[in-house]
Amino acid sequence: MKIISKYVFCFFALIIYSGFLFAQLPNNLSPIILETIKKFQTNATAENLAELRKAGFSLLGEGKFEEADAVFNQILAKSSNDAFSLYGKAVCLFNTKQLVAAEAEISKANNIFTQQKNYSSLADGLVLSAVISAVRSDNAAAIEKLKKAVELVPTHFDANFSLGRALFGSGDLVNAISAFRVALKQQSQNIKANFFLATSLERNGDTKAALDAYRQLIKIAPNVAEGYLGLGVLLIKTEGATSSEGLNSLQKAVAINPNLYEAQITLGKVFLQKAAYNEALVHLQQAVKLLPENPEPHYQLLQVFRRIGKKSEAEAELLIIKEIHEKHRGSSSKPQ
Repeated sequence: MKIISKYVFCFFALIIYSGFLFAQLPNNLSPIILETIKKFQTNATAENLAELRKAGFSLLGEGKFEEADAVFNQILAKSSNDAFSLYGKAVCLFNTKQLVAAEAEISKANNIFTQQKNYSSLADGLVLSAVISAVRSDNAAAIEKLKKAVELVPTHFDANFSLGRALFGSGDLVNAISAFRVALKQQSQNIKANFFLATSLERNGDTKAALDAYRQLIKIAPNVAEGYLGLGVLLIKTEGATSSEGLNSLQKAVAINPNLYEAQITLGKVFLQKAAYNEALVHLQQAVKLLPENPEPHYQLLQVFRRIGKKSEAEAELLIIKEIHEKHRGSSSKPQ
């Protein structure tokens, strides 16, 4: 009150400025959050800052990025070095595709975390910075940041999982497999980590380990299609159309998610080999719906129609295949 009575002009200026800040806030902020903002603006104690920051992260969790960003802006207007709010703002910017701005904010946060020797939070920040680098097609920078995060906190799930994905993308399958295995030591039931481990093992040529990993994924997530898809495709690839487990796995995959092109095209080919033409048609026609510009399902349909004596349908598929190839040749010959 002494400050207010002494500096009347400043007091009214603060009221005007506060009104300006509220005018910049999104209209759909809840009354509770607006009250929390007002309380922080009036008295920016550590307790009020923590309460407002918590509200910002709650909005982040709900995917309300514009609203969360507004909350973090309120904090940073008074506490520009609040690293957690800088981190939260960076997440908002990343999710609204403002990558350059997101990188600037997370760099500020990481510098503060480094000064504070808050290595756990620094690892979080490095993971976010690495994801931004990866989205900007700088995979080498992403890998270096993630290696640093893992060095700081070896048991950090997101750092190890993201490192595995980055290494997978760069073709370093051996180290990707190692990173996924470390991540799974922290979260053994994680669906994505199990799937990427299985896929990495498959691409690295370790068929037995890959099959075991896909079967493990099915045990963990029996209602998720990816485990059945990976297992089914790999079994058909290695054992052929006679693999009953492979066929059953693919049928379960499309029962869960009929929009899996690889499962539909593989089932179409299997039934074609088995001369089960009606079943082949169902899956190949679905594959065409999913990827109409891919010549492969049209070629398989051509084979089916020829075998069942539907000449006009076969000729139609042949024309489609020619049109697709001509279109691709035309697009590839255009100057870049």
